[in-house]
Amino acid sequence: MLDLAIVGGGPGGLMSAWYLKRKLGDLCRITIYEASDRLGGKIVTRKFDSAPAMYEAGVAEIYDYSMTGPDPLRELIQHFGLQTIPMDAEQVQFGGELLDDVAGMRRKYGAKTAAAIEAFRKRCADELTPIEYYEGVGAHDNENPWAYKTAEQVLDEEVKDEIAKRFFKVMARSDIATESHNTNGLNALKNYLMDVDGYIGLYSIQNGNEQLIECLQSEVNADIQLNHRVLTVGKAPTGRYQLKMMNGKGPETRDFDLVLVCLPHSWLATMGWEGEQLRKSMVKHVAYFDRPAHYLRVSILFDAPFWGDKISGAWFMSEAFGGCCVYNEGARHDVGKHGVLNWLIPGSDALAFANLSDQELIDAALKSLPASLGDARAHFMEGKIHRWLSSVNAIPGGLPVRDVMTNHRPEPKEHPGIVVVGDYLFDSTLNGLLDSSDAATDIILTEMMRLRREQEGKPISNKIDRDYFENYRGLGPYSEAWSHFTDPDYLTKLIGIVWGNAKGTKLLVAGSASGELVGALRDRGIDAWGIENNRAIHAKTPKPLKKYNKLGSITDMPFKDGSFDYVFETSLCHIAPKQVVRAICELNRVVKTGLVFGSITSDMAPAVIDRYDLLRGVKKLGTWWEWSELFFGNGFDLSMHRKDCADALWTATLAANKGPGQWYADADSLRYSFFDKVENEDDD
Repeated sequence: MLDLAIVGGGPGGLMSAWYLKRKLGDLCRITIYEASDRLGGKIVTRKFDSAPAMYEAGVAEIYDYSMTGPDPLRELIQHFGLQTIPMDAEQVQFGGELLDDVAGMRRKYGAKTAAAIEAFRKRCADELTPIEYYEGVGAHDNENPWAYKTAEQVLDEEVKDEIAKRFFKVMARSDIATESHNTNGLNALKNYLMDVDGYIGLYSIQNGNEQLIECLQSEVNADIQLNHRVLTVGKAPTGRYQLKMMNGKGPETRDFDLVLVCLPHSWLATMGWEGEQLRKSMVKHVAYFDRPAHYLRVSILFDAPFWGDKISGAWFMSEAFGGCCVYNEGARHDVGKHGVLNWLIPGSDALAFANLSDQELIDAALKSLPASLGDARAHFMEGKIHRWLSSVNAIPGGLPVRDVMTNHRPEPKEHPGIVVVGDYLFDSTLNGLLDSSDAATDIILTEMMRLRREQEGKPISNKIDRDYFENYRGLGPYSEAWSHFTDPDYLTKLIGIVWGNAKGTKLLVAGSASGELVGALRDRGIDAWGIENNRAIHAKTPKPLKKYNKLGSITDMPFKDGSFDYVFETSLCHIAPKQVVRAICELNRVVKTGLVFGSITSDMAPAVIDRYDLLRGVKKLGTWWEWSELFFGNGFDLSMHRKDCADALWTATLAANKGPGQWYADADSLRYSFFDKVENEDDD
């Protein structure tokens, strides 16, 4: 059994451990090392000393993407049975009084300012659709011109009304957590759109966000070591990875087969990385994302909600502290008869004010409230301060945006088993952190597959010889075993669900062997063709199919542009890694509509991989996520972004007995199996 270390017991570490249990079961031993005396990192729910009133001391709220598509974090929270509370508000403290968004701005500052606000919001919506917003950080961000302008420049160019410009800075600053000259226009754009209907919702977990940590801990299978600060990571003489740490009593050294480093960006630079290659790579990684953004939390308990009904929502935005958010905790948590206001102070103000004492910060927060709410000091009971400096990223995802593999594995050549996790790699949210954990554990899965085979004395062979087809995946001759893996009726049904009836269309089978699938599809009214590069198996093509089953490589096919409506491929994983992009581009060239990805991936169920020896002949081993990124970068996009039919696909999969234990582990793997050809903007 392999040993895996997770460095960091925050939400990223626990999410990663949860994913590993789900993906690997008991195939590895996991140890979590946390430097502090608690798990949870910046998810912190607390109560005051003088009253059992609850408040969030860390993560303020959770983003809800479910209105647009699948939301893995919301699904995780529902999996645990946790109840959620929607959060909404439209008030802004501007010019000393509370105003109701655009209507309030119109009343106080006039029609011209209100029109400027509405016009810029429309401009933002035109620049980024809800679907593009949902897709999050990706390579397409690099094509957006706002990515290469500061947020300050964008506002100067797009908003001429000075009051409207000030309004947008106030509304977005607590989410951006930095000044408008420290982030780019694209990051700011995504935050401006949070105030536009149809893009995103916000919610909190009833009875505290920290319940998510408790639930994750209850379902992970790991040895959790608190008060263990990892000091260095490097290679042991045996070739395994070595962690040197302080355990509260003294130094400790442990060796592991794989290491997940689940630390906030600001903590990465505090560690030592042994070995010059690893050190240089980690320095580059840290430098690439070194754009710190900051928060301060000032939580104040009052003897009563003295503001009455003047605060209408779960929070209001305030012009104080350069632009901050003030939460009314009673709108989401049990605060009894009391009132609780909670300031989220961002950016330079957080950095500067962090040097003040707790009492000075409490005084500053009280002074910042509008007079119309009443006498805050007369109702003051207790204040709490939590400092979160360098806790988020000013340009999450980096600039330019890089692929998932590069971001998560800083030194793949000599240290492929050291993988990092962080919200800074995506969008500085819990949602992004869950995405990072998912991607990182996929990479770990691939590495573990290689290591496990080596330990068992069965290293992955990338050789496909005559015997490969004579005893195809252990079930006998290919001509007899092929339909066990590719049911033509099932494939036809899937294509119909995603793109419509396949009958009468033209389809290419890429990796067609001796053409049995080609023939079966032709019998079903599909104009099917095949291409196969293995001469031995291709030579066994039945005579009636020889015209339709071509000998050749998918890196250079004998077909005209747009020859096929669809491609069903099972051969990309058998291509040398350096040739994969060329092959995807060639598949893109010959197809008009879409591609079904059918190659072997490392995140298939280990039991299924072992049962059929699926890794034999695989030259490019990657996860569904890794493959999807290769498709995204070469003319394809997920079909589910245009038609989310994952439930129908999963129903058909279960009916065909292709679900858990047989082939597909879950609906997500199907989601990453269908790709639409998209227009190349460079061709316009």
